[in-house]
Amino acid sequence: MDIIFKPSKEIKVNIKEGQLGQISSPARIKKACEKEEVIAFDILYKDDLIGFAIFKKYDKGKFFLWNYAIDKDYQGMGLGKRSLTVLLSLMKKDYKATEISTSYIFGNEVAKGLYEKVGFVETDVVEEPDCHEVNMLLSL
Repeated sequence: MDIIFKPSKEIKVNIKEGQLGQISSPARIKKACEKEEVIAFDILYKDDLIGFAIFKKYDKGKFFLWNYAIDKDYQGMGLGKRSLTVLLSLMKKDYKATEISTSYIFGNEVAKGLYEKVGFVETDVVEEPDCHEVNMLLSL
């Protein structure tokens, strides 16, 4: 297979400047990776680092896809959808995931489209003074 996932302890991909506010800071991700309920992966395509994903387990078989990012040099090539599809299968097989939830910042149509393409459905919208996110869910 040309897409592989390696355990990770930090995000190492380069994100477009306009996308930086859509993911957690590298320091926050690195600290989270120390926790037992967190599973993080470097995503490699033909041996090149192309992405990063981090999940937080919140119940038996239930995980939150907390951050998912494709390196700026590999965006727009279909690798985000392809990698996420394979990653979700891996979560089901290796981690016994039955449900994956995620969220995106309202207005981020790229994230919305990607998540919908792999089967996530919108569950609700969080509107607070400092937060306007859309929650999504995928049953595996």
